[in-house]
Amino acid sequence: MNNATIWVFLLVGVAVVAFLLIAFARGRRIQARDSGPLHTDEPSGEPSGSEPAPGPDTGSGDRLKPHQLKGYGNFGTRPGENDR
Repeated sequence: MNNATIWVFLLVGVAVVAFLLIAFARGRRIQARDSGPLHTDEPSGEPSGSEPAPGPDTGSGDRLKPHQLKGYGNFGTRPGENDR
């Protein structure tokens, strides 16, 4: 290998490392912006004592997080071996 080839590999390696560092930093910023508190103390806008809707609220436009999907999923569908 001559000197020019070594420099090309070195330059490509530095570019790949710089790309990975920038992608990691952007991912951390996006994750910090998107992840908020799981539970808020703000009122939900529903009168107290009212039952929640049976299904997820699809009209709000926000995506539901897994902890907001109460009563959905495969839990509680049938008893397990030890529950009988």
